Amino acid sequence: MKLLASLVILLVIVLFCVVGTLSASSCKYPGYSTQGVTKTNNGYEATLNLISPGPYGNDIEQLNFQLTFETSQIFRVRITDPNNQRWEVPPTVNVLVGENPDSTDYLIEFTNNPFGFAATRISTGEVLFNTTQPSDCSFNGLIYSNYYLELSTSFTESNPNIYGLGERTSQLRLFNNFTYTLFAKDQGTASTPNINLYGSHPFYLQLSSSSGNANGVFLLNSNAMDVQLQPNSLTYKVVGGIFDLFFFTGPTPLSVIQQYSQVIGTTHMPSYWSLGYHNCRWGYHSIAETAQVVANYSKYNIPLETMWNDIDYMDSFRDFTTDPVNFAASDYKTFIDGLHANNQHYIMIVDPGISNIEPIYQSHIDLMESGAYIKAGGTEGEPLVGSVWPGFVNFPDFLHPNATEFWTQQFERFYQTVQFDGVWIDMNEISNFCDGNCFNNTHTPMPPPEFDPNYPPYIPGGVPLYSKTINMTSLQYNNTLVYNSHSLYGYTEGLATQLAVQSILGTRSTIISRSTYPGTGAHFAHWLGDNQSTFADMYYSIPGMLAMNMFGIPMVGADICGFNGDSNAELCGRWLQLGCFYPFTRNHNTFLGAPQEPWVFGQEVVDIAIKAINGKLTLLPFYYTLFHISHVSGDPVVRPLFFEYPSDPKTFAIDQQFLVGTSLMVSPVLTQGATTVNAYFPNDVWYEYGNNGSLVQSVGTYQILDAPSDVINVHIRGGNIIPTQPTFSYVPPVDGIPITTKISRTLPFELVIALDSSLQATGQLFLDDGESLQTYVDNKYSFIQFDVVSSTSSSVYKLQSTILNNNYNGTAALTINSIQIYGSPSVKQVIVNGNPINTFNAVTDTTLSVSNLSLALDESFEVDFVLN
Repeated sequence: MKLLASLVILLVIVLFCVVGTLSASSCKYPGYSTQGVTKTNNGYEATLNLISPGPYGNDIEQLNFQLTFETSQIFRVRITDPNNQRWEVPPTVNVLVGENPDSTDYLIEFTNNPFGFAATRISTGEVLFNTTQPSDCSFNGLIYSNYYLELSTSFTESNPNIYGLGERTSQLRLFNNFTYTLFAKDQGTASTPNINLYGSHPFYLQLSSSSGNANGVFLLNSNAMDVQLQPNSLTYKVVGGIFDLFFFTGPTPLSVIQQYSQVIGTTHMPSYWSLGYHNCRWGYHSIAETAQVVANYSKYNIPLETMWNDIDYMDSFRDFTTDPVNFAASDYKTFIDGLHANNQHYIMIVDPGISNIEPIYQSHIDLMESGAYIKAGGTEGEPLVGSVWPGFVNFPDFLHPNATEFWTQQFERFYQTVQFDGVWIDMNEISNFCDGNCFNNTHTPMPPPEFDPNYPPYIPGGVPLYSKTINMTSLQYNNTLVYNSHSLYGYTEGLATQLAVQSILGTRSTIISRSTYPGTGAHFAHWLGDNQSTFADMYYSIPGMLAMNMFGIPMVGADICGFNGDSNAELCGRWLQLGCFYPFTRNHNTFLGAPQEPWVFGQEVVDIAIKAINGKLTLLPFYYTLFHISHVSGDPVVRPLFFEYPSDPKTFAIDQQFLVGTSLMVSPVLTQGATTVNAYFPNDVWYEYGNNGSLVQSVGTYQILDAPSDVINVHIRGGNIIPTQPTFSYVPPVDGIPITTKISRTLPFELVIALDSSLQATGQLFLDDGESLQTYVDNKYSFIQFDVVSSTSSSVYKLQSTILNNNYNGTAALTINSIQIYGSPSVKQVIVNGNPINTFNAVTDTTLSVSNLSLALDESFEVDFVLN
């Protein structure tokens, strides 16, 4: 019997092996197999052997597989060629060293033939990623050839909630049957929805419909790629590099983004003034016209923090020059001196292309001497020639070790004429007006078997890669093909610009870039590009902003009132209301567009602008504190509703409302002619913000809210305390200008407290000088915790402040003058630090106002509210 049993077991094993082999061979592209996976000190490794070639030839016969336990919630998978050094993204991210954690919240399992791996979250039992080829061959096994890589994962839930994979104009929740292209390209947000735009972000967040748990995946690869989403699978189709994947187990949407930020870096702490209101247009033709716009803001009492100029200021559109007639150096200096005297700021545009037409143009001379320029492929190091606004240009190579010195030299020289406060970098995908190289480019594919980087065997998006950019055969430092590095260009330019600006100003840099890559938010900011003056584009700005916050770039906004086309009073008014809740708030329009400064549309829009901008300034302490939290932990500043309500399916696709932090919900009008908005209220405690704190009576459902032309609906969530500095009553001095952040930072604070159902709430306040580079290194900041505590048996609830850090020397001059409490029971007495006061009143049955407090922020305090 024992012998028979042994034979049966042996037969089963043989049959199992045969079935496994048949399964591998029954699919057209089974991929690779392995003889086994080896456990290492902090992960696994294996050698993978090709079973059969993929569709494009040149398959790598043998691969190395390495899985590393980075943290208890993060693991990394690298699949590489052991015999050849392939292109890898330079050290642009925080390459974590596997810490070999004592325990992990992921279990990794393998199949050997064909090779696959599956990751399960231990705490919930949910499969997060599974490359095992299904028996129905619905996707291929691993494909790894010279110029084409493919890897798929199956979903355990059909049609899952997927977010990310940018940059593009699209709804927030991605389609489940669509192929998304990732490749930086100059095609504006006003173009076709869902196509690839200015940046590449190979990151996605997945949210389970059944559990509300989230996980994320980041592919560290800069090559052009398609990501194909199907109801039951996701497939990467990449034209080069390696597979270098980071997996984040969450399990909350917020923790996924926090874990992602551990890899790409947490948020650059912005200068305080950069959160104010900015104005720009392409088409301010002179310094006099620019100055008149600034004067008009004061004339109409509209706060203006920063004035911008587009390429109009340049001499023949050449970088680091000024038009000698319309932007004469002496007039330019006088204008900027005037801005600075009024505590305002100035930013101008800089494009990467350096004109090569004029032989005495110093910036081009410097570029050639530095050697840090992109070279034309197939030449003896000749500079690649492109074409942008000044005509024919050469492009700096920001991978070159001399590039930052060259770039800094240009800004230092330019600063002697134009004392800028920040820099706007544009056209850095790279954008090129002639596809490929402007000379000697036949634009015809090379015949097989020759490899043509402009026409790889698989073309993501179906469009030749040189379209609207430079030739993919171009070379950067160390003979790096632009085919590989293209989508990194804007990111590397931004890094060089940051170093240049910080060395010149000695303060935090304010840099706004069009092209981005993972890691951007740790260094500079982004605007969403060339949109259209339509209500549809105003809507698209919300999912665009939310996606960028998930990509770790919270300092983001869209061109308010729209860039292309002509705006109008209704659209511009509504967009001003929405735009003043963007972290980055700028009105900008195009050369051919009709003017769209608020006063153009009459007093109604002027009043809307004044109200909206003052609302943003009032909330700046709250926004700035959110940026501090984002800088420390990677939290988004603005976020989708599902981040806070991941178990509520109604929130999964909402992208016409958003949250600022965890506290404020913004529900703008996004439809022409509408005077109401249909807003969803998750099942929680909600109050109207700034409107006597009225309690929302019906939650867990949609409500029709009144929204006349001067109203944007904003609600505050119970359990939160928001620090504000109200600016509405500020009166400028005689011959002064409307309020700027320099003044708003000095005003008395008001705490807005929204109590939850247990009469509790919490909030924080971060304070520093708003600009120093070494704030954190030198510990020159203050951080204050506010808590309302109560108990069901008590007749008192208490507001307490706890000073967690008190090293900003400006804190002592700041006070809390008033408190607004939403959801308060009837109060008969208020006691401040043991002393009763009488400066309180019930605004409504549930809203209490306390005034004339003068509570010093650098001292802990307690305010007791004694109930009737």
